[in-house]
Amino acid sequence: MKNSQQSWLGIGFIGLMFLALLVQPGLAPSPSWAQAKAPEIKVPSGTLDAVTAILTRRSIRDYTPHPVPADLVQLLVAAGMSAPSAFNERSTEFVVVNDPKILQEFAKVNPRSLQLKKATVAIVVCGNQAKEKNKGQGYWQLDGAVASENILVAANAVGLGAVWTAIYPYPDRIPKVQKLLGLPEQVIPLNIIPIGYPAEKKMPEPFDPGRLHTNKW
Repeated sequence: MKNSQQSWLGIGFIGLMFLALLVQPGLAPSPSWAQAKAPEIKVPSGTLDAVTAILTRRSIRDYTPHPVPADLVQLLVAAGMSAPSAFNERSTEFVVVNDPKILQEFAKVNPRSLQLKKATVAIVVCGNQAKEKNKGQGYWQLDGAVASENILVAANAVGLGAVWTAIYPYPDRIPKVQKLLGLPEQVIPLNIIPIGYPAEKKMPEPFDPGRLHTNKW
């Protein structure tokens, strides 16, 4: 009986020593690790349904000075990340820019993009060629395009205006944006999407039956 008690006491002591080791610095989960989870994405009330948002989306180039809340920008990035990806490469990267100086420099990259001077925030959609499984096939362009469309539709759905401002494939624009944002060489900016509260209204694009073909041309 005495030996049995000693055995249990020994096991209990070993257990306490193990717990003590776990709480030593570097062994116990750190607060940063415990808090490292995906942010909660909330869809605002009054958001348009998907089909309505698609059918009423227009390219908006004029915005009010009212800043766009950070949670809405995060929602748009989440929409971009939810897009399909060729071979699930997930090569699309997103850079949110709200620095007025950088936004003004963006306008110099493409002098005709006056919308960049009026936006308070923009999302730069990039393709990370280092993540490509099929090198040289250009699937990052397709991934970036569908991600961008998701952002544009989502912006319209929550009452914002946005427009695709092309950087790729212009060889004079790509290195300038890479330098402004400190992008690695293998990360190619596809476009800049300025975002803001619309200061203009546009009617939905009408349905054009002449562009619809059934079974063959």
